[in-house]
Amino acid sequence: MKLCGVEIPPDIEIPQIDPESKAELDELRASNARRYEEMEQSKKDPRFAWYYKNVKWAPLPPDADEPLKFSVEKLRQLSPWARARVLYVMRDQVTD
Repeated sequence: MKLCGVEIPPDIEIPQIDPESKAELDELRASNARRYEEMEQSKKDPRFAWYYKNVKWAPLPPDADEPLKFSVEKLRQLSPWARARVLYVMRDQVTD
């Protein structure tokens, strides 16, 4: 199994995630998606045009366009409970 293109050694225990945690993390993901959609819609609303035109946004860091990085050593420091959740949340970046 690979996460962000980095092989996860077989000696790292990653248990199955329980259904309650899956539901909680799925709801978190869905609420973040809804919040992003609402923000995008508010950008189109003429009532907020002045704000989006005049606000000073913080610049992105120089590495913002680079692919995600992943450290096996940092994964080892997490509990198996946390590892399972990290891999579930990042399931789009997990490959075989």
